[in-house]
Amino acid sequence: MTDKPRLYDLLRLMPEDDPRTFSRRKMLSTTGLAVAAGVAGMPALQRAAASGATTATPHLDRTQAATPFALPDDAAPADKQVLHMVNDSSFAKVMDFYEAVYERAGGADLFSEPLIRINRDFELIPAGAESWSGSEDGMTWTFKIRQGNVWTDGNPVTAADWVKTFQYGADPAHAWDFTWFFQGVLKGWNDAIAGTIKPEELGVSIGADEYELIIQTEVPAPYIPAMMLYSMTLSKAALESTGPLYNTKPETSVSSGPFKLEEFTPDQQTVIVANPDYKGTQATNIVKVVSKMAATDAWFTMYQGNEIDFYEGPDPASLTLMLGDDATKGEVYSGVGDFPTWYIFFDVTIAPWTDIKVRQAWSHAIDRYTLKSQVLGVNGVPAYSWLAPGFPAAQGEALKDIQGFDPDKAKQLLADAGFPDGKDFPKQTLWMRSPSPLDKTVCGALGAMIKDNLNIEVELLDQDQKTFTDALNAKPTQIPLGFVRYGMDYLDPSNMLSVWKSGGRHSWSNPEFDKELADASAYLGDPADRIKMFQDAEKILVEDVPAVFVYHGTIAQLIKPWLKGEFIAPDKNGITSLHWPGFAGMSTVPSEMYIGSDAPDRS
Repeated sequence: MTDKPRLYDLLRLMPEDDPRTFSRRKMLSTTGLAVAAGVAGMPALQRAAASGATTATPHLDRTQAATPFALPDDAAPADKQVLHMVNDSSFAKVMDFYEAVYERAGGADLFSEPLIRINRDFELIPAGAESWSGSEDGMTWTFKIRQGNVWTDGNPVTAADWVKTFQYGADPAHAWDFTWFFQGVLKGWNDAIAGTIKPEELGVSIGADEYELIIQTEVPAPYIPAMMLYSMTLSKAALESTGPLYNTKPETSVSSGPFKLEEFTPDQQTVIVANPDYKGTQATNIVKVVSKMAATDAWFTMYQGNEIDFYEGPDPASLTLMLGDDATKGEVYSGVGDFPTWYIFFDVTIAPWTDIKVRQAWSHAIDRYTLKSQVLGVNGVPAYSWLAPGFPAAQGEALKDIQGFDPDKAKQLLADAGFPDGKDFPKQTLWMRSPSPLDKTVCGALGAMIKDNLNIEVELLDQDQKTFTDALNAKPTQIPLGFVRYGMDYLDPSNMLSVWKSGGRHSWSNPEFDKELADASAYLGDPADRIKMFQDAEKILVEDVPAVFVYHGTIAQLIKPWLKGEFIAPDKNGITSLHWPGFAGMSTVPSEMYIGSDAPDRS
């Protein structure tokens, strides 16, 4: 697909016995990832908006017109442009982001336009909004909605749809599983979800006309345009006439996106087909997407049988098999995804995790280098901090010693906490959220390291998506010890670090961290100063050890050779992969992909 060497090729060429290999691999895995937006601490479009300037389209591409590009000579016929994907059957239950983020099925993000989307260079580009601007104080944002797009029921897409969608998200009767995302940001959001004001009083409203959306914030928020990556609107009319689950039945489904619903069979598959009435900005030549639902341990077999065209996160054995065969090694890719971090977290409000010495002992008992070399391979790089290399404000090398592998220090800290050689330390159960085969292998290795270095027994507990998420979101949390991942929602440290603020995802609470994070997030001054403020906050987080940061994902992907197009071309940093967030409305991938003529006939 490209003669440019892929990331995994460069990593594999380095000799294992060279002591410089690890540092070189880490550098290669992240070289150039501090995109211009991140280095400055704030994407350029955000900086323009924060100063009150109106954004413009950064460059012309296929997302600026609804007409599909002409199929190349090596493409399958138009009626064979069918994409086959896979979903985890344990949680694919609904078809809208604002219905349930953690339980939505494949294709759920293609029934409407977000206000903005990102391309494979992580640049913000217009989508449902053609432009946006911010007030001088960074607390009032105006989005100009692109005119001309319509819902399949004939209604125009207007600002009223977004207003209704945000109100639905903040309605306590809905109990949306992603309410934390806007907490402390959108004006009135906290009060609305607490039930002290009506959702209609939220700081989201129609502006000068029906195509102007006004968003007000609680604090200066220069990152609001980036947050709007997650703004796939629901239909106001459909919500009011049919109810929130209207997109789970083809007969009631309403779409203004490039696809519409043909079939939704929970535990089996979803099928979406091209929307002939689509007039938005995400042109695509894919005419149908079939998303099968299956347990993650069946995905590799499905891939081998050509039932699916790609998937992410193969287990180590499958990855080794692919890389060891000249016929298939070219199907292995690796990218930065959403800059995720996998970590062990503690409920610091209950013993033995109330003792920082215990938490520190666990952090020093994990040999991340061995985990990388023997388990992860191209799937990740060691993590000693929260922010992944290349993400704005990342400083992993500077913080490395705080949680670095040191078994002698780990043993001493555990003894100082009253558990010499693990004596009398209770057996632990490590919760895993709908774990992939790789997750299970990683957690098995982590449990072995804790046993070897601290003499503590660790049992693994596989929980489905809903059970784990409900327990994690409970106040107080119902997970004493867990393993999970988190990746960015938008390219700003305020997003990643906000996971750790008081009252958020975890039980940990640190007023000093909260203040540093709040001050940095709202700061409208020199971007370099803002970055330093975020770094100070992250250091507090790493030192207090509410979690052991294990690895940053550079997750392997298996992609069939008949998936072609610009989506797989190297980005401006030379990374070749299917870029996050994948085949979704928030991405340019649907506009950049086509099915090649070498695809098997699966009709």
